[in-house]
Amino acid sequence: MLRMRTLFAVTLLVPFLAGSLPAQAAKAKTDVRAARAECFRQANEAANAAAPASFAGATAERQAYGMDAYRACCRKAGIAP
Repeated sequence: MLRMRTLFAVTLLVPFLAGSLPAQAAKAKTDVRAARAECFRQANEAANAAAPASFAGATAERQAYGMDAYRACCRKAGIAP
């Protein structure tokens, strides 16, 4: 009798757990996307503040500042750049 109860409980529990796991994974993926978007926004701000666009050679400098800011933000957020 105990074995039948255990089997019945497992058959009810497995679909419930299987249904809740994808929801948790989707939530985590959304959080990573939001963090990545915030890091990208911060990198754009850092790049725009680095040097005026009319300055000769500003493109390489702006890219370097932006990439450094993006990597620092990703590291702080705990996500891969």
